[in-house]
Amino acid sequence: MPVPLLSWCHKTLRVSHDDIYADRFDAEYCAKMTPQIERLVSESYQSVVLPEESKNRILDLGTSSIIYASLHKSHFDYITICGKMFLEGLPCPRTIAGSNLLKGIIGKSVKQFTGIDLIKWGAIPVERDSAVPRTIRHLCNRIEALLKSDKPILIFPEIEMTINGNGYTIRTGRAYSGKVRKFAPALFSPAINASKGGKKVFIVPISVAYDFVAEEGYFSRLINADKMKKSENRLISVMGKLYYTFLESHFFYRMYRLGNGNIYIDTGDPIPVEPNTSKKELAQRVQEETARCYRVTMPALVSYAIHKGATSGDQLQKSVERYSEILKAANINFQPSTNLKEGIEGALDGLVRRKIISNHGAISVKKPDIITYYANTIAHHFENAESRKYPGPNL
Repeated sequence: MPVPLLSWCHKTLRVSHDDIYADRFDAEYCAKMTPQIERLVSESYQSVVLPEESKNRILDLGTSSIIYASLHKSHFDYITICGKMFLEGLPCPRTIAGSNLLKGIIGKSVKQFTGIDLIKWGAIPVERDSAVPRTIRHLCNRIEALLKSDKPILIFPEIEMTINGNGYTIRTGRAYSGKVRKFAPALFSPAINASKGGKKVFIVPISVAYDFVAEEGYFSRLINADKMKKSENRLISVMGKLYYTFLESHFFYRMYRLGNGNIYIDTGDPIPVEPNTSKKELAQRVQEETARCYRVTMPALVSYAIHKGATSGDQLQKSVERYSEILKAANINFQPSTNLKEGIEGALDGLVRRKIISNHGAISVKKPDIITYYANTIAHHFENAESRKYPGPNL
């Protein structure tokens, strides 16, 4: 029976409350695991790029309390950000992570298939679908305590809010659509409170961009699983939970073979936190800066042009040239490593190899959901090219 089976799995693989919520960051473990993580990541990606300018922005903060606020595109975000910072001698953060990655079947899969114990990397759990404001309040207390003890924190503040019969529910985690989502103002309250207590606190906006995201083939199925989980039909809801668990576990089994190209970590200008600032204004400012520093990769730009209607090589070349001029004029983070023609050809080859498109004289889209995903990751740059403003939260 589905319900007893699901209950048994959770009981069997359950991690105690104390184990999950304790700060178990282990620097010796990180030093030991980082070379292994580098090796595993290199099975999918050529390199993890952290520009010197981004590195220096962090180093210049010295001993200040730091919150790294990042957009969330992939499960790789956790290990690439923390691993790269550890290797570069930067303040290595505790990480706000979905509790499903730390316990239960998925948590067991993360450990077994990736060889990484996220709890020893200082992971702090948050429920991905949880009631407001109870869970947020507890999380904020944890963040504030860590800041006051000079421990940097990595947060992924993008959220979705829905209203149901029991009130508000928040959903955190990766943006399956690729779009930049609203930042939760409440997550910045700990920084303001620490600042009021005399701490010098900075928010460092971070974006992690991928030439090709490892989960690209999973997002549409995860969306379907989420819809099933929310069904009022108990059996469908249970099947949705099982389907979601299977998809996530299967991804971790294959994750080191799914990516391609490079991973880019970019930071925006650090934002000093003033004691009298508004959490909504701070969240909006951080969101704007984080979205602004998100790197436009060539596969994303080519996908954007295809999404907008380019179906031939000539149309694609003209579209990319036009879009690149818009990006440059708006000082957007677009740094192609080759000339545009070579970049377009490389991106097309990648899309063809991943069976997202075919290109036999004319471009034919085989997986429109993936093309739309990559187009969405950079759409905010074009939507705000004239105003130079990014959408702010209205929560």
